[in-house]
Amino acid sequence: MTELLDLDRAALGELVESLGQPGYRARQIWRQMYQRGTIDPMSMSDLPTELRQQLSEVSSSDREPVEVQTSSDGSTSKALLRLGDDELIETVLIRSQPRDTVCLSSQAGCAMGCVFCATGLQGLRRQLTAGEIMRQAILARSWARDEGRELTHVVFMGMGEPLANYGSVSESIERLTDPDGFAMSPRRITVSTVGIPQNIRRLATDHPHVNLAVSLHAPDPKLRRELVPVPGASVEDILDAVREHNRLTGGRVTFEYVLLRGVNDNRGHARRLAERIRGLRAHVNLIPLNPSPGVVGERPSRRATLGFQQALQECGVPTTIRVEQGRDIAAACGQLRGDRVRKQQ
Repeated sequence: MTELLDLDRAALGELVESLGQPGYRARQIWRQMYQRGTIDPMSMSDLPTELRQQLSEVSSSDREPVEVQTSSDGSTSKALLRLGDDELIETVLIRSQPRDTVCLSSQAGCAMGCVFCATGLQGLRRQLTAGEIMRQAILARSWARDEGRELTHVVFMGMGEPLANYGSVSESIERLTDPDGFAMSPRRITVSTVGIPQNIRRLATDHPHVNLAVSLHAPDPKLRRELVPVPGASVEDILDAVREHNRLTGGRVTFEYVLLRGVNDNRGHARRLAERIRGLRAHVNLIPLNPSPGVVGERPSRRATLGFQQALQECGVPTTIRVEQGRDIAAACGQLRGDRVRKQQ
C-alpha cells in the first residue's frame, strides 16, 4: 500500500497519472492533505468519487493515536502514534498564548546517547519518512483548529536527532513552507541538533531562514563527550559550523544547555561557556533537567539555575530559562520515549 503523505509532488503526480486522472488532481490532493489536513482519500470532498475510490484501493488511510495525554494545566498534549510497521513515536502540542507549537519527532528512538535523555535509552530503531513527520504536524494542527486556535510554530525537538535524518527533515520543511502546503513562515520553524557539523552547514544553505538550536550542554570537550557521546562532533567543530551558519544566514543561533546538579551547573561552567561562544550571534536557553526513569543526573536547585543564568548575563550572554510545560505527562524536554511497553495496546 502507498502512503500518500510519503509522496512528494512529482511522485503524487505520477500516481494520479497512473490512475488515468488529469494532472491537476495531484494539486487538489496535495492541498487536501496539507491545507485541510484530510488524509483519508474518501474524505477528500473536492475529488470525484471514482478517484477517491481509486486512491483508497492503493493507499492506506490515517490512523488514530494510540493514546493522548493532556497535562493537568491543559497547556500540553502528547500523542503516542503507531506507524505503519507498528513502531511507536510521540508528538507534543504546546499551547502558550499567542503560540501553539508542535514538537515533532524525526526518528523512532535515537542513536546519540545523551545520558540525560529518555529517548536515547532505546537506541535508534529507524528513521522517519517525511510523510510520518508531516502526519504529526497535521495531527497537531487539527487539535489546534478543533479548539478554535491555529498552529503557529514547529520545532524539531521530539524523539531523535533531526540532522541525522536530514533528507526527511529537509523535505518536511519544504512542505511546511510550501504555499500549497502548510504555508508556514520558515522563521517559525526551529531545528534542534546535538551538533552534526556538516549538516549544520547544509541546513544553512538549504534553509537559511529556519531557526537553529544547538544542544551544547557543556563548555569543555571532556565533559561534553561524557554527556553527549557523539563521535566526530567536538565542541570546536560544532562551534566552527555555528560560525559558518551565522555567516551564511545572518541569523542568531540558540544554544540549549541542560543543567545537571553538580555536573555542569556552576558559575565556572557558565563563564567557560560564555568564553566558548564569544563573538557568535547566539542566545542560551537553560533547561533544568527533567528527570526520567533510567536517565543520568539530578535536577539542579533553583538557586544554582539562577546563578548560572546570572553568570552568563554578567558575561554579556543573552540567556533565558526554559518555561517548562508537560512534565507531569512526561512531555517535557528529554522525556519522550515512544514507550514500546504499550505496543500491544
